[in-house]
Amino acid sequence: MHRTHKVQVTLDERQFAAVSRISRAGGRKLAAVVREAVERYCVAPEARRRRLDAIEALYAMEPAPAPTDLEQWQRDYDNLKTGLATGCAPHSERDSVGTRKRR
Repeated sequence: MHRTHKVQVTLDERQFAAVSRISRAGGRKLAAVVREAVERYCVAPEARRRRLDAIEALYAMEPAPAPTDLEQWQRDYDNLKTGLATGCAPHSERDSVGTRKRR
């Protein structure tokens, strides 16, 4: 479970009325509505941005050449998860999108 932090927030009447309305309509506590708003407007967009960055990085990569030795390619492919593939860095030596880290 994630470490939690207690936060005190001051809302004006309009904000409090809106959050209270959502809370009552959903039968949820006010704090749960506020946490959902933070998740929806702060956390989720950041996760989406990271996914889009990863997709853009994949599209920007140069195409891989066709394998000359299909059997060796299959062995390398089978070993990728453990980092044993010929000429491939283990997962720990790769960045978040799978590209080999520069040293």
